[in-house]
Amino acid sequence: MRRFWPVLAVFLAFAGGAAAAGAAGADGASSGPPAPEATPEAGPEATPAPEVPRTPPPRKLWESDEGGLYLMNRVQTRFTHTAPDESQRLSGMEPGEAKGEFRIRRAKTEITGWVWKKELTFELQLSWAGPEPGASTQTALEDLVLTWDASKNGTFEVSVGQFKVPLGRQEMTSSGRLQFLDRDLLTFEFTRGRDIGVQVGGRVADGKVEYLAGIFNGNAASRLGNDNGKYQYNARVVFEPWGSVGYSESDFESTERPLFAIAGQFEHNDQRRAGSSLSDISEYQTVIWGGDVVFKYRGFSAFAEYFARERTPQRGAAFRSDGFHAQAGYFLVRDRFEAALRYATWDPTDARDGDDQSEKGLALVYYFRKHGLKLGGDFRRLEDDFDGTETDELRLQLQVMF
Repeated sequence: MRRFWPVLAVFLAFAGGAAAAGAAGADGASSGPPAPEATPEAGPEATPAPEVPRTPPPRKLWESDEGGLYLMNRVQTRFTHTAPDESQRLSGMEPGEAKGEFRIRRAKTEITGWVWKKELTFELQLSWAGPEPGASTQTALEDLVLTWDASKNGTFEVSVGQFKVPLGRQEMTSSGRLQFLDRDLLTFEFTRGRDIGVQVGGRVADGKVEYLAGIFNGNAASRLGNDNGKYQYNARVVFEPWGSVGYSESDFESTERPLFAIAGQFEHNDQRRAGSSLSDISEYQTVIWGGDVVFKYRGFSAFAEYFARERTPQRGAAFRSDGFHAQAGYFLVRDRFEAALRYATWDPTDARDGDDQSEKGLALVYYFRKHGLKLGGDFRRLEDDFDGTETDELRLQLQVMF
């Protein structure tokens, strides 16, 4: 534990300072908009919703009767201190020695807007700090998608281009709206991120049901073509009976009413014969079934997600690999200072025992202007039962959106 003391001292100082600042700020004037009046549904004794610091909206570059163009940038500057056990060796270190490093984890530019009619929108997102998982290593392009709202009321929309496939609540949540500094090992294993294809979706049943279904190439993003003659198919349905929960892990949304959502999802992707060798055993037909649930109320947030995956290799027997994760957070100071806990685990194959991988963690975040300006720290332990290794990570990160 001594190898963590210098960084742990910084972490605890950050936590204490954030809590004190939050408590002081709670009694003072907020930089956010005036609190809305209590709604009739909340009852005559309901307290007004708390004042929430603004997340900066996209900057308007141009707007006319023919279209609009808007800009948003996001930067995450991170420090990571990694402490492996004695059986592991980090690059440039002796076995068991800890290592710290600074990194620009993400630097992204997003340009959004509409052309000709407001029913025809577009999104372009570029990454300047290296590719995200599932994206190409050859280009800065992450997202380029055109969406046509054929219904003109959001019930039926068609999207074409490169974007995130609809699989995984945490994956579909922007990395700028997470409680921890990054997604957990379950999401990195089971979701592939972006691909090129076409998708239909929308909200029906008075906005209580969201549906998404798409067909994609089924290989890494930004490829020039499909690796084989097969496609990837995805579908996701979300039921939100008490209002839109959205894709943000912290609870900035609920006031006097709780928010709840439950979802089911599916993916089929046949990547067999996609490589240079017909005997390549690393290429599979993959079928994934999953579901997730999320609940938010008065600063408390929790979600859980489960994946069941079956893979059939080019040669050999099919096998299953299942996993789940759960996460909960609470604002110790409403909309300012939040603590969160996480647990994730998955089994690489049911063909053998004792190979589970898991992640446990604690996060503390101070929000200056919601996700637009926040300072976060987390501690997590990664365990691999197969080789009996443990790795501890302590991370600090500043995020700015402008």
